[in-house]
Order: sequence, then structure tokens, then C-alpha cells
Amino acid sequence: MKNFKLYAMGLAMAGALSFTSCAEDYLGTAPTDAVSNVTIGQNMESLYLGLNGIHRQMISQESGYQCMGGLGGMMYIMDVMADDITWLTNTWMKAAYLGWQCNTNDQNGYNTVFWRLYYQWIMNANGLLEVLDGTDVSALSGSDKALYEQIRGEALVFRAFSHFQAVQTYADAYKAGGNNSQLGVPYRTVENKVDQELARSTVEETYAKINADLAEACSLLEGKNITELNHWSAKSAYAVRARVAMAMQDYTNAAAYAAKSIQLAEAEGGKLMDASNLMNGFADITTKTNEAMYAAMTQDDQTIYFYSFYAYMSWNFSATAIRQGVKAINADTYDKMSATDLRRQWWDPTGEMDVPLSSFKKNQYQNRKFTARDVSNAVGDVAFIRLSEMYLTLAEAYARGGNTAEAQKVFTKFQVTRDPAYTTSENLIEDIMQSRRIELWAEGLRYFDLKRLGEDLVRGRNFDVTFCTFLEKKAGEKGWTWEIPKIETDNNPLCEKNY
Repeated sequence: MKNFKLYAMGLAMAGALSFTSCAEDYLGTAPTDAVSNVTIGQNMESLYLGLNGIHRQMISQESGYQCMGGLGGMMYIMDVMADDITWLTNTWMKAAYLGWQCNTNDQNGYNTVFWRLYYQWIMNANGLLEVLDGTDVSALSGSDKALYEQIRGEALVFRAFSHFQAVQTYADAYKAGGNNSQLGVPYRTVENKVDQELARSTVEETYAKINADLAEACSLLEGKNITELNHWSAKSAYAVRARVAMAMQDYTNAAAYAAKSIQLAEAEGGKLMDASNLMNGFADITTKTNEAMYAAMTQDDQTIYFYSFYAYMSWNFSATAIRQGVKAINADTYDKMSATDLRRQWWDPTGEMDVPLSSFKKNQYQNRKFTARDVSNAVGDVAFIRLSEMYLTLAEAYARGGNTAEAQKVFTKFQVTRDPAYTTSENLIEDIMQSRRIELWAEGLRYFDLKRLGEDLVRGRNFDVTFCTFLEKKAGEKGWTWEIPKIETDNNPLCEKNY
């Protein structure tokens, strides 16, 4: 077995965040985290442990703070910042996210936590890549070479995905046909450590580097038998490529990558959820359906209650963030659904359906989509990428690229699984985007969709302006691009601020 230089994978980053919150639900059980405190070296199996650790971070608590759990936390928060999630009683997240207070405040912890997590994942991916770069691949056995390629491919996806999330949040949107010389984010690779000063790449440069990493990753991962849904595979790597292409308004490549992702997923047995699975509560999506493409398969030792996705987004778990207001969909979005759309079951427009405890606040149009496995346990799978997203992406890419016939064909194949009475659309793009809002509610894409399309944010009639601060945000207004955190600009003077 080939020996490798030792490389300590550290997770700590300079600076501490502070959050104001209610601590009654916080039980403080530390998550298992394979990267933390692990010295990487000796063989491919130990490198794989490091890779597992980064995947673990996608669901783990952020640096001990009561805020969120990894990517799942970011998903619902990005949708809260848009126009499709509301609630009507107070929580500590209200002003920060519904009210956009974190967007332009470079010292706001809720701003900083996103940047911190993205670059933590990048740092650890680069740590693995640095070890792999020093490896004599020609000396590896067949099985070790295959594992080498998988680890390298997954690490590259992590690096690309994290930079992609960061550039969408902290930089102006990519403009198709423009020179995109606006500032992006520092693109950190093996050559520039997390503690080294590094200027922001332009948006054009950032996307070019993201695409280069993803192209190599897809090449490495294709043909690998990666059955674990909590690992990047070729199908999920191509799905990320499709997301990136959509953000660039590159509809030809977006369609090609989404189609490739679908092809690979379905060849492995993936399929769209049928009617019997739509109300399973998503907590067992990795075992009860074949639709998840990349997901956190949550285990009991990851039950940290307070920062679980389900502690915020289920309707049934006993947590302050739920007792103070079960999350609700934009009433106007809900009312646009066809009467035969099966997804209407995901919300209660009456606000009268039972919730587990009498102290829970009920809202009209309240969430029934996400159901924790138990009222006393916030455990549940979190699907980061689903097959349904790729169908909707493929349909949208075809439609915006002018291939209406193929767009209608793909959209019909998807839509009849949700609305058995669906036939064809008179306003195809509008119907695709409406279905996308419904299908992917609280899955972290709505804010980015509005930003990439340059559309105004318009909240519905069940949003209370005295609670959520504003009801509309024009495209391009201050705040759509978040400020770079002070912790970064203090330690990296080359990183310029946005405001």
C-alpha cells in the first residue's frame, strides 16, 4: 500500500460567532465528525475517512452554535429570504433572514456563518487534494487507483459546489453575454491556503474555475459504482453542473448536464416519486423512494435537536422554532396550484390541522411537507438534490433555449406524477417555474432562482409586513448580494467589500 505524507485536517477557523437564541431546546450532544481531529495519512482508506468527515459536515452543527445544521440549514434559510416561506410569530431568525438584516451587515453572525461553512468545506477538500497531489498514481493497485479517483472526484465537487454557493450569495449574478468582471469570491485551491491573503476572482473567473473542477470530477466519478447517497457520484456531480449552467443562463449545457444526470440516476434505479410517496414526510426519502440523488442519511447519533433541519422545517417536532410558528407557504403560490395537484396535501390552507402540542402556533397554509420521524426526535433524511429538480431544470433549460417541444415533453412526464389531470401548458415557462416553486419549497433554490433571473421578490398576502419587514424587493436592490463578512476582510485585506 502506497504511503502518503501526513496531513492534519483541522476544522477550526479564526473568529467566533455569537448568536442570540432561546436555549431551551438545545441539548448539546456533539455530532460524530470523521474529519475533526483526524490525521490523514498512510493509505486510501484513511483518506476516505477524511472524505466521510466532509460529508458529515453537510448535516452537522456549525461550530457549536444554535443556528443550523450544515447544508440543510442553508436550504430553508435561502428560501426564507425569498418569497415562499413565512411564519407569523417571533423567532431569533426573523429579522436576520425574513428581514434581510444579515445581508449587508458584515458583522452579523447569520451572515458570517454561511461564509465560514463554505470555506470550511473548501479547506478540508483542499486538504485531501493536497495529499492526493503528492501521490504516485502509477504505483497504485487497481482498487486503490479507483478509490483515489473517487476521493479526488468527490473532493473536487465539494470545492466547486462550495465556491458556487458562495459566489451566488456574496457576488452579483452572472450575466450571459456580459464580461462578468464584477467581483466574485476568492477561489481557494491547494496553492492558496485558507489563511493566505487572496483577492476575489471575478465572477467570470470564479465560474470558469467551478466548471473546470466539475469537469474533472465528472470524468473521475463516471463509471464508479457509488451507491451511497451521502456521497457525490457522477449523477449528482452532473446535477451540480446543471445548476451552475442555469446560473450562467447557459441553457444548452444546462439541458445536457441535467439530461445526463437523469440518465445516470435512472440507470441506477432512480425514479420520480409516485402518489403513494408524496406524503411520506421526506424524513425517509433515501429508503422509501428512489428520488434522492445526494442526501444526508441521518442517523440517531446526529440528533442534535435544535439545529436539525426538522427542528425548523417539520410541523411535528417539539422545538421552539416550530412552536413559535409552523412554516407556511406563500398563499398566492399555493392558490395557483391546480385543484388536482397532489402536492396541495403538503400544506394546510385552513391552519386547523392538528399539531402535536397545544402550545404550537398554527398558521394558515402551514407546512405538512416535512415530517420528523418522531415528535420527540428531529431525525430525518435531508435530500440536497432530487431527481425532480433535474426534470424541472431540463424542462426549463429546453424552454428558455427555445426547444418548446422537448420542454413540454419533459415537463409533462414530470407533472403528471404530481397532477394526474395535467395535459399541456399555454404558458409553459410560467407553469414550469410555478411547479418548481411548489416542488422544491424549502429546498434552498428559490432565492437563487430569483437572483439568476433578475426577478423581483413579491411576498404573498399571508406575509405580515410588521413581522417580516418588507413585502417586496426589486431585482438588483441592495441586499441581493450579501456583504463579505468582516472576519474575512480583516484577515484577508485583498478581499474587497461589496458595500
